[in-house]
Amino acid sequence: MFFVIFYGLIVFVGFYLIIKCTIHRKKGAHIDATLTGFQDERGTQYPVFKFNYEGEELILPGGVPANPSKFKYQEGDTVRIVFNPSNRKFVDIEGSATEYIYGIAAIVLGGFLLYYQLHKMGIF
Repeated sequence: MFFVIFYGLIVFVGFYLIIKCTIHRKKGAHIDATLTGFQDERGTQYPVFKFNYEGEELILPGGVPANPSKFKYQEGDTVRIVFNPSNRKFVDIEGSATEYIYGIAAIVLGGFLLYYQLHKMGIF
């Protein structure tokens, strides 16, 4: 029974990620920002963006890690971002589908494992 709950939780997390990302992008401000470099956080690289929001200059990291050598943008490039004023920890790159991919992967994986576990228990 533990596995059924755990796999159901994985499916729930997938839906949560997709809904959260959709709301964040709908409510957020779509702003042009400049890629200023990358920030290392516990061995993971995050892009850092500089932009103005309502007269205030902000420098925030992106919410998704990126490999600087393979990143689509170079330092100094203008990038369209989504900034949610209620969350001043990170920004998203407009058009990025990474969060959606994580959510879909969690739903598919959790759903498959949930079905397999229920089948193994004789329910399906």
